[in-house]
Amino acid sequence: MDWDGHEGGIRFSVDREAFLRALLPQLNSLYSFSRWLTHDGDEAEDIVHDALSRVFLNGNCNLEGGEIRTYLFTIIRRTYINRLRRGRYEATSAGYPEDESTLSAPSEKGGFSELPPELLRQDLNEALAGLHPDSRSVVILADVEGFSVDEIAQVMNIPAGTVKSKLWRAHQALRKKLKVYQEPKGK
Repeated sequence: MDWDGHEGGIRFSVDREAFLRALLPQLNSLYSFSRWLTHDGDEAEDIVHDALSRVFLNGNCNLEGGEIRTYLFTIIRRTYINRLRRGRYEATSAGYPEDESTLSAPSEKGGFSELPPELLRQDLNEALAGLHPDSRSVVILADVEGFSVDEIAQVMNIPAGTVKSKLWRAHQALRKKLKVYQEPKGK
């Protein structure tokens, strides 16, 4: 395959350099989100590779503005769902993997950043794993990746009101499961 579009190769409608400039700042977040969905590093890499290859080869994305981020997360989620439908693997409720950096990501909207620092990673993983996969995706997109309600609605292909209610219910479930960290010390 000729990425430069030379004679005999494939012609692409997306400029390679512009695509890479728009993609690189999103790559870790895309992999992290895929890892949350699959709970498997190799599958997460495959999903990211497949999704990004499709975007680049189809050339049907707008590289201008902030739309690229939402679009890429949408493609990652759809690729994951398509693999589930094909029976490639089953959705699980296993905990999140080794990399802790995504759990400490700052959030302007609250969520994880409001949790006490002594929260054990294992407890958070268990609480997240207990959520329905769609609810877990909404929490990850909002609280870890910093997506707005409208952006999550676009990624998940659901109304913004549904995102708000899923997010509220997921936060309530997490608060209930992590209640021990909310009680005053010394009791």
